[in-house]
Amino acid sequence: MKNKKIVVVSLLILVLGFIFATYTFKNNANNKTQNITANDSGAPYIRAHSPKFGENKKGVIVVEFLDPECEACAAFHPIVKKMFKENYEDISLYVRYLPNHKNSRFVVKLLESARLQDKYNEALDVIYSTQNKWAAHNNTKPELLWEFLSQVEGLDIEKLKVDSKKESFDKMMDIDIQDARTLGVRGTPSIFVNGKRLDVLSYRTLIELLESELYK
Repeated sequence: MKNKKIVVVSLLILVLGFIFATYTFKNNANNKTQNITANDSGAPYIRAHSPKFGENKKGVIVVEFLDPECEACAAFHPIVKKMFKENYEDISLYVRYLPNHKNSRFVVKLLESARLQDKYNEALDVIYSTQNKWAAHNNTKPELLWEFLSQVEGLDIEKLKVDSKKESFDKMMDIDIQDARTLGVRGTPSIFVNGKRLDVLSYRTLIELLESELYK
């Protein structure tokens, strides 16, 4: 009888230990995801300064290196928007910059200035939709963006002009460029899902990669 009690108690301890270990693992995993936005522990994939969107309930992190003057980025933007709209509760989308074109740094500064007014996505939509006008080959006219961005409801253009001179934006881009080099990113758009790089730019391949992380 005594031996049976010892066996039962031992089994109970093992079960409780397993439950505690499982809880601790999940809790630590959640904390790790949450802490990524508070510091640079997720580098080189993400940084605390990066624009971030989504609720990330399932701990899946999507990172896009983009260049607002890049034609491929503008073409792929609707696909990224569609993916995010369908999965925003489960993921976090981080934006990183790789300014490879003549006016890219200037445009990124406009984007980041718009973010200070909570108008980042609206400004990005306008920048991409008018890209063929202000970024035409051999005839770029980035100054047109002041007029185009004035179409964004609630965006204070005068404040935008002042904020766009912040030196911190250049420092942010320099860090992003260095992280891109570390990851072997040379062109845009380049997308990672939980550190796994998207090899082919299409809606189907993006969703397949995303779902492989959401449901694994």
